[in-house]
Amino acid sequence: MEPNIARLEDRLLVISHAVGAPVYDFDFDLNFSCTHPYEFREGELCVLRIGAVRDYAAEYDEKADWGLRLVNSPAEHFRASELEGWYPLIQDLTPATRIFQSLPSASEIEAQFEWPIFVKGSRQTSKHNPDLSIARDSSDYSRLCDGYRRDDILSWQRPVIRQFVELEPIAGDVPNKVRPSREFRTFWWNGELVGCGHYWYQLPVYGARDLDTGVAVAREAAKRVSVPFLVVDIARTTSGDWIVIECNDAQEAGYVGLPPAVLWQNILERI
Repeated sequence: MEPNIARLEDRLLVISHAVGAPVYDFDFDLNFSCTHPYEFREGELCVLRIGAVRDYAAEYDEKADWGLRLVNSPAEHFRASELEGWYPLIQDLTPATRIFQSLPSASEIEAQFEWPIFVKGSRQTSKHNPDLSIARDSSDYSRLCDGYRRDDILSWQRPVIRQFVELEPIAGDVPNKVRPSREFRTFWWNGELVGCGHYWYQLPVYGARDLDTGVAVAREAAKRVSVPFLVVDIARTTSGDWIVIECNDAQEAGYVGLPPAVLWQNILERI
């Protein structure tokens, strides 16, 4: 598929193509004044919206050959999207975590964690499938491991074990997903908040009376991770604390409950 190369409002170049996910795809031409250049300004800033990128360094080098500068460098992309990149920087803001090279034994887990545990890949979960995310005891973990090895999303990732933290639930359910909680996605552009949306976009809009406190936690995380275009997901626990769920390269992140036009307008105002 040929990408759409659009210069928004003559200020920011975005290379995109539809991935078939409404929460990620966005038609820039319908929402902004766009041109579609064949030549680029040397060192021109560029943002990718092409879904998950398997080889970011190669993508970065290719765009550099075109004369473009992707918003996040390969080192920054790693720091944002790989748990071992961002976790050491914000350990006190997020549940205790350990990354393994392969699925650990139940005894290894029991030496470091208490049941239940949360399991994910080093980059992402398998679409928040609870059967592949939460193990309540050793037998449950054995079942989960079988599914992990067969899963198209998880099988190529290093396994991550996290302390299970009860999150404040919200009304409603999403089929085949973990229980929805009071979770939010925040977008950061060079350390400035440019968007915040409710994470469970499939459900009616929800808020939080102390969301500013949660955003402050996300701001501290964004400051420490220090990536130009970053996503920080936060959630409120049942005890009333705010924690970081994860970070990611915002180029790969869905908009969830945030109107994308608002996000991009906020970014353009800062260029």
